[in-house]
Amino acid sequence: MFIIIAGFVFPWITGIYLYKKAPKIFYTTAPITALIAVVLNQAGIHMELWKVNHMPTIVLLDSLFLDLGIFTIAGAWFTYMLVYKSINPLWVYVIFIGGMAGLEGLALLVETIKYDQTWNFFYTFLMYVGGFIVIGWIINILKKLKVFP
Repeated sequence: MFIIIAGFVFPWITGIYLYKKAPKIFYTTAPITALIAVVLNQAGIHMELWKVNHMPTIVLLDSLFLDLGIFTIAGAWFTYMLVYKSINPLWVYVIFIGGMAGLEGLALLVETIKYDQTWNFFYTFLMYVGGFIVIGWIINILKKLKVFP
C-alpha cells in the first residue's frame, strides 16, 4: 500500500494541480516519461538487477504504480520548471536528479527496493541523469516546434 499511496496517489494529487496550470505537458512529455520509466524498470526487474518490494504475482505491477506515478509526475514537474519558470536549467537538472536519486536512496534504506550484486546506486544515479537528459532533449525539440510557449 505504501508504494501505491506514496508512489502513485500523492504524486497524482500534485499532477492534477499541475495539469490545471500546464495541460500541454500531459499530452507531450508526460507520456514519454512514463514510457521511459516502464521500459527501464521492467528491463531492470526482468534482468534481475533490482527488485521492487514484491507486491503481486504479476511482475509488471511491481513497478507500474511508480512508473505511472512518481516517475511520470517528476518528469511533468521537470518539464514545467524548464519551460514555464525562469529557473536556471542547471539547477532544475540538479534538483530533479538529486531529488529522485535521494528518494531512491531512501527506498533502499527502508528496503522497498533491493539491488542485485551487479547493480549499485551509482548506476541508478546515471539512469536518472540519462532519463532527465532525454526529457530535456525532447523539451527542446517541442520548443523548436512551438508546442511549448
